[in-house]
Amino acid sequence: MFRSYEKILVKTTRGCLRKSSTTNNAAISRREFLTAGKIAGIGLTASMVSSRKTSAGDEIVLSFGLVADLHYADKEPWRTRIYRDSAQKLRTCIETFRKLNLQFIVELGDIIDKADWKTERKYLETINYIFKGFRGKRYYVLGNHDLSTFSKSDFIGFSGAKKNYYSVDYGEYHFVILDANYNSDGSDYDAGDFDWTETYIHSPQQLWLKSDLEQARMKKIIVFVHQNLHDENDPHGVKNAPEIRRILEDMGNVVVVFQGHDHKGGYSEINGIHYVTLRAAVEGRAPENYAYAVVEVSRNGRIYVNGYGQQKSFEFT
Repeated sequence: MFRSYEKILVKTTRGCLRKSSTTNNAAISRREFLTAGKIAGIGLTASMVSSRKTSAGDEIVLSFGLVADLHYADKEPWRTRIYRDSAQKLRTCIETFRKLNLQFIVELGDIIDKADWKTERKYLETINYIFKGFRGKRYYVLGNHDLSTFSKSDFIGFSGAKKNYYSVDYGEYHFVILDANYNSDGSDYDAGDFDWTETYIHSPQQLWLKSDLEQARMKKIIVFVHQNLHDENDPHGVKNAPEIRRILEDMGNVVVVFQGHDHKGGYSEINGIHYVTLRAAVEGRAPENYAYAVVEVSRNGRIYVNGYGQQKSFEFT
């Protein structure tokens, strides 16, 4: 079951929905409250969220934050990409994540934009300092722009990322971080040596993924990746996405894939798996154009994607 929510107080991005959406007034009022508080500058105190109950009375057992495509850079805007404003937007995002006392947060790739090696290092230090303002667990997904000048080992070392693909457990949920920054021959994207429209999840990672998911068969699984797994024919899509979807679908317990890369954001459902593409944080001027999400997982398995600013909200099981 899937629901999408339009905010009344904030302009939202137009999602690409393959299923029709319905409206739930109780859920909308909750999301409007969260959004209105941010617009009015009202801080969300711990007491407001300590009960971890949704408006429908669902008990929240897990919550985490998502932000995608900051493309931070100290340079002039290009079209709708306002690179410098990403720092201010991330501060707002991290402030919310801290006040809500989330278990962890995930940056879905393209945290910086392209420059020379020395300049990019400064960009990463600046934006990563803000990202580290969240004192809990932080996870990074590699994006193609993160590798415009750096090698993967450079980015992992400078950012403090764990690896380029790996998995972690929180309660009854298993989280998988994938890396689609590979060329068709299985070689790494490396310091700009790639075509961003040709993106693959290479064979060794597929073998690892099958083994990892098999070991997590008794858990529910949530996947994070930068490039899109729902449409291999789109320029933003992973070209061998059908193979990856087949691996996920064969398990029968993969619930949702969170991804970035396509700046407008969107939603699709394919064979029972939800694909949520976050809107890019770099789009538009601050403060009115921030975009990020808080994901809440209820005890009964319902997932609430609470969008802030330009990010749409979704609800599904």
